[in-house]
Amino acid sequence: MQQGSDYFNGLGSVQCTSGRYKAKEVCLNNQTGAGYVIYGTQVVNAPATATVLCRTGNSGLSVAAVTDPPDSGLTGCVSWTEWVTQGSNLFYGRGQAQCDTGRYRVKSLCKNEQTGDYYILYGTQAVTAPSAVSITCNTGNTAQIVQAVADPAATGLAGCMTWSAWIVQGSTLYYGRGSAQCDSGRYQARLACHNVQTGQDYVVYAPVVTAPATSTGTCLSGNSATAVTTQAA
Repeated sequence: MQQGSDYFNGLGSVQCTSGRYKAKEVCLNNQTGAGYVIYGTQVVNAPATATVLCRTGNSGLSVAAVTDPPDSGLTGCVSWTEWVTQGSNLFYGRGQAQCDTGRYRVKSLCKNEQTGDYYILYGTQAVTAPSAVSITCNTGNTAQIVQAVADPAATGLAGCMTWSAWIVQGSTLYYGRGSAQCDSGRYQARLACHNVQTGQDYVVYAPVVTAPATSTGTCLSGNSATAVTTQAA
């Protein structure tokens, strides 16, 4: 949205087929690289459109509808990643999560850009909605996926993340690897693998683990992991 010649704002709009709601938006300060959440004040009935506006000069990353009155439990969670630079040699990925209701902390899937390895980090700070909570990856590493984690933890299989990577070891050994990690429950990663030479597809099941451990499996040498899912055990 442009107002005049000097003011550029991220305008977000939501429209639902039923219910009563307002809008919220994840905004980005383009000068600092920091994100934040802002709620609209206008409450509408479906199918009307609710809008929200970021601060002057900031852009919108995502928009969501917020039920009015709010639901109970952990609801309306959004998350985003940031790249933080401090000085000339300190930089790292940061993840933030924010929900409309409930109590929660945050976890992030981080990536070591030098080695290509992935790892999960949990934040230790728990907050109550609508506060945002953040977590930082190790220096030089990026935040890939961010999620809110219920506090206290949910029961059953909950809060699962999956990811895949192409592993190269030396000049002749390379293969697809897939992982799954959850906040609670017992589970294993299920890899859909593809033989790039023959075109054959097959499935690999990784070892069964208990949360918050990571279940990791590998495809055969030279084969890629085309999809990774979590399977309850």
